[in-house]
Amino acid sequence: MSALNENIELEKKVKSILAFFSAGNYEEVILRTKVLLKKYPDLIDLHNILALAYNGINKQKEGIAILEDVILKQPKNIHILNNLGMMHSTLNNFNTSYKFLNKALEIKPDFFQAANNLSILYLKVNKANEAIEVLKKFLNKENLKNYIFNFSLGNAYQQGGDFKNARIYYKNCLEINPNKADADKAISLMTNYKKDDSKHLESMKKKINNKLSNIDSMLLNYSLGKAYEDLGNYSKSLNHLKMANKINDDLSDYKIEDEKKIFNNIKIIFKKNFEKKDRNYISNKKIIFIVGMPRSGTSLVEQILSSNKKIYGAGELPFITNFAENLFFKDKTKLKYQTLEKIEENKFDNLNRSYFEKLNFFNIKENIITDKAPFNFKWIGLIFKIFPNCKIIHCKRDSMDICWSNYKNFFRSLTMGYSNNFNNLANYYNLYLDLMKFWKNKFEDKIYDIEYEKLVHNPEKEIQNLVNYCEVEWSKDYLNFHKNKKTVTTASLAQVRSPMYKSSVRKWEKFGEELNLLKKLIN
Repeated sequence: MSALNENIELEKKVKSILAFFSAGNYEEVILRTKVLLKKYPDLIDLHNILALAYNGINKQKEGIAILEDVILKQPKNIHILNNLGMMHSTLNNFNTSYKFLNKALEIKPDFFQAANNLSILYLKVNKANEAIEVLKKFLNKENLKNYIFNFSLGNAYQQGGDFKNARIYYKNCLEINPNKADADKAISLMTNYKKDDSKHLESMKKKINNKLSNIDSMLLNYSLGKAYEDLGNYSKSLNHLKMANKINDDLSDYKIEDEKKIFNNIKIIFKKNFEKKDRNYISNKKIIFIVGMPRSGTSLVEQILSSNKKIYGAGELPFITNFAENLFFKDKTKLKYQTLEKIEENKFDNLNRSYFEKLNFFNIKENIITDKAPFNFKWIGLIFKIFPNCKIIHCKRDSMDICWSNYKNFFRSLTMGYSNNFNNLANYYNLYLDLMKFWKNKFEDKIYDIEYEKLVHNPEKEIQNLVNYCEVEWSKDYLNFHKNKKTVTTASLAQVRSPMYKSSVRKWEKFGEELNLLKKLIN
């Protein structure tokens, strides 16, 4: 084959690979790219595509390994630096991510992709102001027409609590691409449709008849469900929420049977009681873990505690879940260890050290930190192994209020796949109840239960009890938690910036008899 013909053939194969990549068929990309790299091992772009395909199937470690070899050959390749930064950010390797992204921007200060990934990194570590500043450097006429720029800046303002500016950039998104709905979803979280923004509702009602992608249709239905709930039209709200969850469920590969195996395996690991052993902490900071089902009040409790200027609200830190999965599981459901005592004690010392090292990037000055990742309820045994003297707050709420709130809200996390249909939702909730009973039998006096209903009906008394358990000083700021300016990234971002209210208690009852099926499925 002549050199010209060979180049034409190579170009065809690369175009084919890129087409599979655009379609999200990453397995096919990996298969074809590996074959092509055997013949053309020096083509850097092929290595980059292969790494991004691994990233697409959540195998960031494999992608990073590929790019680390490439960067040795081309240390100033800004695209490789950017992708390394992005993948390390996904793995919560914050310092490493910052190093690569910052280096890419030093080489090319106007490289928007790296700046955008840096803003995402800043938001992950509760630095909304820094994210805004990074993006504002790219504020020009050209980027005001860029959907990603506007959406990222909207997210930064929203998470920082500046809803006015967030709306400006989300509305820009809707003008740039009217058929995308992630901006609609973001606006709906900040909007009380009973009081304002009827124009946005009218635009969503028109858009629902357009030819939308499955994802955009799903997001728009969640948003309309929220809007009609605000307006008290519970029948319409339920119809849109059912449609949204049906699409979400179809897109998900969630299997409740896998979840049951994981919960059972956790109880196997921690079957035997263990002695509390003091650790050589590398930090004197005190950790308060806030756990419970999503939508049980974890954000509210953290917002209250972090209103004290001496307490830092770190939000939903992923560290404990990452530690647990790497330590205990060979894959999603198969255990590495059948019993806890077979794990060397120094591994828990290392996890203690790693936790604080990851926190370094947050630049936390306060000596008390809250970690409010709800799913840490799975790993209470591990938390006590790593932090023997920590505080654990378990947020409880009416079972139907929790389950209904899980169903009606959209969560980007893959771990929330259970929330898209009543059967999986009820099964998961029952697994949670069973596991919490298991932990309470082991650590009864170590876990503090706070009930959402009692908190909203008698906040001063319940907050005082909470503060006493945490062994922190009283502050009047706790009662004005809604004035707290900390970054909030959850679906509760608007609620926790409002004074305490009781209207969400037993609100599920307004949605009619169809929800009785869910009630029957819950223990």
